[in-house]
Amino acid sequence: MKRILIVSVNWLGDAIMTTPAIKAIKEKFPQSYVAVMAPERVKDIFSDNPYVDEVMVFDEKKSHKSFLDKLRFIKQLRAKNFDTVFLIHRSFTRALICFLSGIKTRIGYKRRKNTFVVNRMITPPAKDIHKQDYYLYLFEKSGIDITDKAPKVYVKQQILEKYRNDIAAIRQKHTYLVGVNPSANWLLKRWPAEKFAALSDKLIKEANCNILFVGTKGDMPVVDMVVNNMKEKAYNFCAKTSIKELAALIQNVDLFISNDSGPAHLSASLGINTLVLFGPTSSELSAPRGMKVEILKKSVNCEIPCYNISCQDNFCMKNIKLEDVFFKAKEILGKCLKT
Repeated sequence: MKRILIVSVNWLGDAIMTTPAIKAIKEKFPQSYVAVMAPERVKDIFSDNPYVDEVMVFDEKKSHKSFLDKLRFIKQLRAKNFDTVFLIHRSFTRALICFLSGIKTRIGYKRRKNTFVVNRMITPPAKDIHKQDYYLYLFEKSGIDITDKAPKVYVKQQILEKYRNDIAAIRQKHTYLVGVNPSANWLLKRWPAEKFAALSDKLIKEANCNILFVGTKGDMPVVDMVVNNMKEKAYNFCAKTSIKELAALIQNVDLFISNDSGPAHLSASLGINTLVLFGPTSSELSAPRGMKVEILKKSVNCEIPCYNISCQDNFCMKNIKLEDVFFKAKEILGKCLKT
């Protein structure tokens, strides 16, 4: 393997999970050229990574939507002379593009519809395993030993310094900084906004914390609802950061509290104390990987994971009590002072 392409998945958290494979490839083939093909939304997960030589943006819903756009991308890929591609993404379109671009070795999981475009098929694991283990299994079964499975996102020093300086003023007069992400990609994964508001007020008043809210443009209604329900003052960074800037901001907090979502994985990959609230999704299958991750969930009479998006009760999230989250947050913050 001399020129290697990795076709990434689309979601922030999932993309972060795959980063250990890139490091492992470079360690096995130090002279290889490694590129990642990723949509615009997750490209920053791979940029600035010392084990990635190039990030190629392929965005089927935007910049490569038309047939002609795809042909141009195929021509671009062909010119790169890749000899091997790892197809983490399940997309037939992406597999076909790699086939048409002349990549000789095309490695992917065994699926009936990919029979003619993937020529080295890996049988998927027989049982349900954590998502990261599922993604990395593809590489391990292809001869890539992955000894370090800690996800890692890299940020340029100038971005880190900018946020360190900007947040220094916010940190004044408070013992702790706590980042809060009250959103998630679907409604049933969200702890109620009024509980996030009450938790934030309680952390400010009783634990001498300052709160930094984060999120994307699409998360603004949720974050605004939390802020508007608060009695204390907090800082709202929602829709004000790129992925790299969000990573730089998170590196300045003592604790990051989040629903099961991409930012939780980002925080974990940065080695930050991360408290994740789980409901309908399974922490055993999709929890962020990291040394400083704590999971909070409640036992319910529902089968987890649950994908009943029409559920009217959402007991799994509503049953997580304010006191439980506050107690766990205080416990984690208390360890910060000891270290």
